[in-house]
Amino acid sequence: MGFIPQITCRHCGKKFSALHSRCPHCGARHVKQTSRATPTTASVQSGTAASARAGSNTQWQFIFGCILIVAVIVAVIVLISASLSGNSQTDDTELPDTPIDTVEPTVPPTVPPTPSPTPTPTVTSVSITYAGSTLTEFTQRLTWGSITLTAVVYPTDALDELEVEWSSSDESVCTISEDSATTATVTPVASGECTITATCGGVSTSCRVLVP
Repeated sequence: MGFIPQITCRHCGKKFSALHSRCPHCGARHVKQTSRATPTTASVQSGTAASARAGSNTQWQFIFGCILIVAVIVAVIVLISASLSGNSQTDDTELPDTPIDTVEPTVPPTVPPTPSPTPTPTVTSVSITYAGSTLTEFTQRLTWGSITLTAVVYPTDALDELEVEWSSSDESVCTISEDSATTATVTPVASGECTITATCGGVSTSCRVLVP
């Protein structure tokens, strides 16, 4: 039995006789190792025509790669030179001496603002006075002649825009004539009774006059 070689199972690692085609322990199939060498191609063997062609192709590939690298470098250099040349030409360009005609912008005519109307002052009160005293009625004889009455307007600045208007209810008894912006002269004409009215800014006041 010692002449029969022993085989170690690749699956379970146990040894068994080479007469068995399967491992008696795990049942794995026994595979014989081949003694054949890996075939080589003709290009790998030196001295053959295929080997010479392979070497020639490698040389050409190397030469073509070098040429391609040189072409890329030259192209980059040309692009950089062209860019720098363009910038220098742009900087050195002189502007023409002839001035360029400019179009003056059209300015619209200035429209003056419309003045706002001055508001009419509001008169709050009007009174008739004589020698500083307010009169509501008085007696004036024919022999006494004329009397000067004054209209007091409040506010006083209303007289800058407005005027005082005087009137007599009966011109046959008393006549009235305006002397200034605020004064008027009353003259008795005949015996009787009349009313003297002073009006300013829509506000009126009256004074009764008796002529005996």
